[in-house]
Amino acid sequence: MKNRGKLRYIIVKEKRYLWNYFYDDMDFTNYPYSYYLFVPAENPQLKVRVYFTKYVPQMNLDVYMGEGTICQYKGQQIEMNLCRPLFARQVIEYVFDKCCHDTDVGEFAIKDGEVILEKLGYSDFYEKFWVDR
Repeated sequence: MKNRGKLRYIIVKEKRYLWNYFYDDMDFTNYPYSYYLFVPAENPQLKVRVYFTKYVPQMNLDVYMGEGTICQYKGQQIEMNLCRPLFARQVIEYVFDKCCHDTDVGEFAIKDGEVILEKLGYSDFYEKFWVDR
């Protein structure tokens, strides 16, 4: 998996987190496959990965483009790009409210990232990829 860069800082609910979004377009066994990595800044002993198996970024690795995947958000058409801090903030807030606590220790893998996106109000975020193929 190519590393698009080091972890970035974001503040969510007055807490600091390190994060980045990773995508491997060469993993043909699991394609499409991507994940967020979240680490609370105050607790580097916790690493949370949120995996996505349906969301496919419409971007090139190592390049932050304005492009994204067209989807629905609460009934409105939007462009989703998981590299953007807006989406990371929403997923971080959900994960640390509902799945784990920022004081936990270890590595957690959340395999159903699409379910989290759906609970946040997103839908149809992978149809464009399949229609274009």
